Amino acid sequence: MGEKDTATKTLESHEPVFADILNVLLFNGESVISADELSPADKESQYKVSGEIRSQQRDVSKFWHNTHINLAFIGIENQVDPDKLMPLRVINYDGSVYRSQYTAAQEKTDKTCYPVITLVIYFGKREWTYGKNLHSCLNIPDALLPFVNDYKMNFYSIKDMQPEQIQKFKSDFRLIAEFFYALNNGIEYHPTNQVLEYPEETLDMISVFSDDERFRNEYNAITVDKKGEITMCEIYDKILMEGEAKGRAEGRLAVLAELVKKGIITIMQAAEQEKMTVEEFSKKTGLAVQ
Repeated sequence: MGEKDTATKTLESHEPVFADILNVLLFNGESVISADELSPADKESQYKVSGEIRSQQRDVSKFWHNTHINLAFIGIENQVDPDKLMPLRVINYDGSVYRSQYTAAQEKTDKTCYPVITLVIYFGKREWTYGKNLHSCLNIPDALLPFVNDYKMNFYSIKDMQPEQIQKFKSDFRLIAEFFYALNNGIEYHPTNQVLEYPEETLDMISVFSDDERFRNEYNAITVDKKGEITMCEIYDKILMEGEAKGRAEGRLAVLAELVKKGIITIMQAAEQEKMTVEEFSKKTGLAVQ
């Protein structure tokens, strides 16, 4: 995912955002997990392939704990494109944490271990047509099927979320979910007036996923002149206004270019109308300099 991967991890690594995602996706919006009960977990684990030790990294992972007792290890994996073998990746991630617990438990008298949970959040537009469990990745003879344990993914597609569920998010992830729900379903985007708690991270994520630098650029422009709260409405209104102004400017150029083609005015006169050089006007309209 490259830059998209980095932008998503940066926003989700904030404990209030991470807790908000879990509370909505796992507990239907109830405040079961609080941000102060979360702490960063080691995202890297090792596995062996052909005798070589290799590393693998989760996207974001946290310990959910009560005082000094770990209640669970929870990870989030973000996907932009469907991955047929995603269940194998998930069981590998989870198994490495269980293996580390097993090793640690052998060295302690208290051998109580904690559960490992992985959420897969899909931001893509294409339908995820692949299976979401381990059996879907395997070619299992019918005679063996009853004996092969299955392992399901906790899978969530932003595109397929119900608007009522999206409204349950309280953090900046609500703005992310609203944006991608609209983008991937081809409907008009109407941002809420929610104040951005992590504006840079949120707008970075929207910019890289939508391939539209205007979100990041408008944030940078606003912060030069303004201090204090920033909302998505404020950012989006400025983007729309600039888009309308650009459209009007392009419309004027098209009219002037047509007048030049018909010989009603010269290209020099048209360029003067737009306060451009003849070369600039020619470049923007594709007209040859006479």
